[in-house]
Amino acid sequence: MDVLAIPERDRFQIVTEHDADHVIALDAGLGFERTRGLVMIQIFTQSGRTTEVKQRLFSTVAARLEPLGVPGEDVFVNIFENGPQDWSFAFGRAQYIEGDLAIPG
Repeated sequence: MDVLAIPERDRFQIVTEHDADHVIALDAGLGFERTRGLVMIQIFTQSGRTTEVKQRLFSTVAARLEPLGVPGEDVFVNIFENGPQDWSFAFGRAQYIEGDLAIPG
């Protein structure tokens, strides 16, 4: 939240645990092995953040998980971006488009 400058009340999280044998996450040919303690994080967010901010996010996530016993090779992060027209927070309405929420950035 700090790196991406996300407001406190603008957070939505789903935590799902899977048995290690139900996850396939190879190294994409980078030459390392993952352990059974893989942590995969997918972030849905509005487009517009710079490559530098995204790189800082990746390194911050890895740095904060390491003291918790998650080695760097077990940290998999993906950012999925879209636009304000792609969000409805409730009531079947597009709050960004309808003006209830300011469009970030």
